[in-house]
Amino acid sequence: RGQIAPQPAAGWPGPHHWWRLSLCMLLLLSPGTGTGLLATRGLDRSRQGPPPGAASASAQPVAGDSLAAPSRLGIPRVVFLPSGGGGDDLSEFDLPPAPREGEYGSALASPLAGEYADWGSLARLPPAQLRGSDLNELLQPDSVQRLRFVVSPMEAYGALFRWDTVFAGLRGLHAAAWAEVAEAHGLPFDAEDSDRTVGRRPEIAVTQVFRWQPALDDWGVAQALSYEFCEALGRRFSSYAFEPRPGAVRLLTLLNEYQVPCCLCSELDERSLSDKVEAADMARFFQASICAEDGAETAEQAYLASCVKLRRPPARCVVFEDSPQGVSSAKEALAKAVALVGKHPAYEMMHADLRISSLEDLTLMAIRELFSGEEPR
Repeated sequence: RGQIAPQPAAGWPGPHHWWRLSLCMLLLLSPGTGTGLLATRGLDRSRQGPPPGAASASAQPVAGDSLAAPSRLGIPRVVFLPSGGGGDDLSEFDLPPAPREGEYGSALASPLAGEYADWGSLARLPPAQLRGSDLNELLQPDSVQRLRFVVSPMEAYGALFRWDTVFAGLRGLHAAAWAEVAEAHGLPFDAEDSDRTVGRRPEIAVTQVFRWQPALDDWGVAQALSYEFCEALGRRFSSYAFEPRPGAVRLLTLLNEYQVPCCLCSELDERSLSDKVEAADMARFFQASICAEDGAETAEQAYLASCVKLRRPPARCVVFEDSPQGVSSAKEALAKAVALVGKHPAYEMMHADLRISSLEDLTLMAIRELFSGEEPR
């Protein structure tokens, strides 16, 4: 009691002075900041132009730009210049000249700048580089879409259809075309293996499904066999009239009525796909399609590319498949899978979220219940 508290030594800054020292060091170490629109005042006179009175008209800043003007404490503050056109008096700002080209190094010219320039750059990657977990984050609805989904809940989901679940006959055409190529070259052929080739590039089918030895030793042979397969399939495909499966028209009409976007996935080229779909009078049901030009090498890549086109996260999409391999691809893409039993027995597709014997058995509430366990975001 009665004693005076000890004071810090003279000349040593107290705690309240540290922020000023940090600011001074920052200004001394960075004589110029900004990318052309942002600059500081009076930090490096050697890089400044003539005084404001002698500045030419070409050195005047453009209206609408953001500049750093001095404040009372000497700290640069951002000022947005008016954009009302000519006649604005900017003489009160002691502005440095615009930065020269390349003044700030090559960081802005990085090759990754074009790929990651905006939030949607991930969706422009090729199908082989897409990941379901990334798309689940990227394609989440914004606040406006959430309000719309409150009024129309089913619009928040997407439906992806493999060609064989809507149209019948394509697998038979594939099997006949591969059998013709195998017979012409004396290669072994199994009809069950041809089912695994649907949705894959012909070169991948030759080397990884059939594993024909001449193609394994030489990639050129694999391409030659693929060309022969495409020619054989094209001859059969051009004269074949596809018809929708039972219940396909009813289901697609119901989905369009509730504004659920639909995508048709196929390995056909864009022209052949559009011609056959229009000939069957089914084009009005699909808002997007995946064809050979999209570059999807597997069924999983096709599903992820479909989610990008529909702008729906994979976790909110349902895939209609009729093979165990297709169901596995849908699960790998983090989507729901509805298995169409018939070509394969039900016990081979136990990993599907729902199994049906025909599209006529499917209701809208059954599709909605597939997503009943997900948490709203």
